[in-house]
Amino acid sequence: MLKRIIITAVLVVIITTGLMYGYIEWYGRNLEPGSADVIIVLGAAVWQNSPSPALLERVSLAEELFRGGYAPAIITTGGTGTLNPTPEGTAARLTLIARGIPPDVIHEEVKSRNTRENLDGARKIMQKYGWQEAIIVTHDYHLLRAITEARRLGIEASGAGVRRTAMFRPPLVLREVVANLVRWII
Repeated sequence: MLKRIIITAVLVVIITTGLMYGYIEWYGRNLEPGSADVIIVLGAAVWQNSPSPALLERVSLAEELFRGGYAPAIITTGGTGTLNPTPEGTAARLTLIARGIPPDVIHEEVKSRNTRENLDGARKIMQKYGWQEAIIVTHDYHLLRAITEARRLGIEASGAGVRRTAMFRPPLVLREVVANLVRWII
């Protein structure tokens, strides 16, 4: 009897993980950005005072959206980590400026340490300027959790996800499976 319960539990975990993995991939690849008041670039690591490949991928997508006329302003987010003395928001902002985006349209949030804090800091900047709608820019596998969190915070959000990444996807998507399941449970 105990063996049957264990096998059933393992199968439930495997099936739930597989379904969630598939849904996260599908959601991120099918979400399209709409026009908005602002583009929010979620933070990613900074390596020795320069953006990591992940942050550069997000910055590139935000730049493409800005130049495409999706929104007239950008908020970069993210604070410092254990290995990066430069805040992620600052590194992203400086990269956008170096690429020719006018500094006066880029606002930075530099205190946050996770997705929820990124979005809460961005929400406060949005309130300051009276902005209602945002495009969340992150990697496509992160969009489900990011959009869900943005909406919980009262941000009207669409999303744009980096689809091609230099990072190895499976463990990153599995991390999102766990994070999404935990968020739905608590």
